Amino acid sequence: MSSSSTVLLQSVDIAIPGYKIMRPIGEGGMASVFLAVQVSLDREVALKVMAPALAANSEFTERFLKEGRITAKLQHPNLVTVYDIGTHAGIYYLAAEYIPDGTLKERIAEGGLSVGEILDIMVEMARGLDFAHQKGFVHRDVKPGNILFRKDGTAVLADFGIAKAMDSSSSSTVAGASIGTPDYMSPEQARAEPVDGRSDLYSLGTMLYEMLTGAPPYQAADPFTVALMHVTQPVPTLPPQFAWLQPLIDRTMAKNPAERVQTGALLAEEIHKMLASAPEGAVALSKVASKGQARISPTQQGRGATAQRTRVVNREASLPGWLWPAVGAVVVALGIGLYFVFRTPSQPPLAQVLTTTLGSPASLPSTLPSDAASTPVDSSVVQPKTIEQQYGGDISAMLGQADAWKVHGITSQEDLGRNLVGPEGANASELYHKVLSLQPANVAAKQGLQDIAAFFLSFAQRACDKQLYDPCKTNAENGLKADPDNAKLKALAKYADDQARGITSGSQ
Repeated sequence: MSSSSTVLLQSVDIAIPGYKIMRPIGEGGMASVFLAVQVSLDREVALKVMAPALAANSEFTERFLKEGRITAKLQHPNLVTVYDIGTHAGIYYLAAEYIPDGTLKERIAEGGLSVGEILDIMVEMARGLDFAHQKGFVHRDVKPGNILFRKDGTAVLADFGIAKAMDSSSSSTVAGASIGTPDYMSPEQARAEPVDGRSDLYSLGTMLYEMLTGAPPYQAADPFTVALMHVTQPVPTLPPQFAWLQPLIDRTMAKNPAERVQTGALLAEEIHKMLASAPEGAVALSKVASKGQARISPTQQGRGATAQRTRVVNREASLPGWLWPAVGAVVVALGIGLYFVFRTPSQPPLAQVLTTTLGSPASLPSTLPSDAASTPVDSSVVQPKTIEQQYGGDISAMLGQADAWKVHGITSQEDLGRNLVGPEGANASELYHKVLSLQPANVAAKQGLQDIAAFFLSFAQRACDKQLYDPCKTNAENGLKADPDNAKLKALAKYADDQARGITSGSQ
């Protein structure tokens, strides 16, 4: 622990009004982080407090406050949420979402990440970065230590402390120096040149390499040499067992930004396409090559939701056979209680469980525009406002809320299925369709609908396998609300209907 942090931790009379500090949970170069309780809402938060020695330095205080202002603008399921920022008695503080399940850096060190989990993390980070880039901000320090995990396994990008507006002419770099972490630094960042979102995607590519191999792509005795290697050395080559992912490394770590994948949304799309040609068993069975070759526990296997997001690459095609094991693993992780629904007569059928949880979860953060979010809402009553009245034409707001509902509805065991296709006016599917009506080529909206369709498809298929035809039909029809052209869902709905009516000639 650094001396500045020691002074800070011993002076836990840093009383900040409205917060009760519980214990220290981390430290960085300019601040210490505490687990605290926000008294007014009785919720745990990560309270980031600037080191007292830096509070007198206007450059550091501005950077600290800048992080809070930037992050507060970036409301996305894969970006950390900031609740409050301020100063009291010379102490600068920032209250953010408490994310308890450790960092990606720790998981890489432990070993045992499957390729499925790795690609899931890549997709989630690509989407979070794409949102930040669309808002005009480049992170500039994407690295495993800045990626945290919620209890449901969602990967979240934190620490926008050195983020910069892409259209800003100001610079927070010292003359002739670059800011960032050399192991993950893009060539243009190492040269202290202007950067845009493609620099963050390069950093994401270096992370992919490390997650697969257990070590960063370039290593040397000093940081300066590592930074130089990013500029001068060729794109690294993956071990043979991961050769099918080499195009992804090439596309993210190209030295020339113009030759990289250009946006996070496109990167997520490329990952989904690559899965169609993955070697049999590669996603479900391969492990990261890091120290100890630790085995994956059932809990760890359930942390990633790759199968939910990636198992349907082509909406018209049926699921590839090699991907079913990954689907099964995620279904166990996301709905283990629902698995026993089929085996325990006292429990309601699966479709009933899903269709009785379609209300809006009170705990889910709203990403409505500020003027709408400030209006008091009675959560017990479905609001009569249309989507146009709630969002206007704000595509970012619609996608943000749709993504929040989708992630919650797919990953939450308590609210499984909630707000995916109902109720009317408050569901992810409806928002994604509205986005596509305004912007037909929107990749994020298309992918969101595919994710929802895949979610219901997995339950419909399992219900039909158990000869529970009413739940099968209900879940297939719910999936078709997201993806009306999905051939697999159509076939399951018809098959279940035929079987329920005693027509046995059809087949799944």
